[in-house]
Amino acid sequence: MRSRVAHFLTIAITAFIPWFIVLAAMGATSDFSGLFFLMLHYALVVLLFGIAFAMYFRGHPGEQPFTVMVSALISLFVFEFVFVRFVSYGGGVSLTYLDWIVPLFLIAATVYGTGKLFK
Repeated sequence: MRSRVAHFLTIAITAFIPWFIVLAAMGATSDFSGLFFLMLHYALVVLLFGIAFAMYFRGHPGEQPFTVMVSALISLFVFEFVFVRFVSYGGGVSLTYLDWIVPLFLIAATVYGTGKLFK
């Protein structure tokens, strides 16, 4: 059995890659109109986290989807905190409910659903 730290770090790395790509895409498309920007953001979140965690669950078939989802969400909170606190120059603070909570729900549902699909 793997250690809990190694287990968590594997999930955190899996969550970091799509998070970083979505963050870069948000920066590149921030000039788009509001509705198009949001729909693109949501689509990227579902697509990229779906691909990343499909690969994760394929390589770790015995993992529990709920545990992986919670670990991924904790990782994302840490990434966001570090980014907003140390990297961002206040740009992330003005984001709305639609920019934070809906994607978080989509990520949770995608990770859990992918885990259930591969279980």
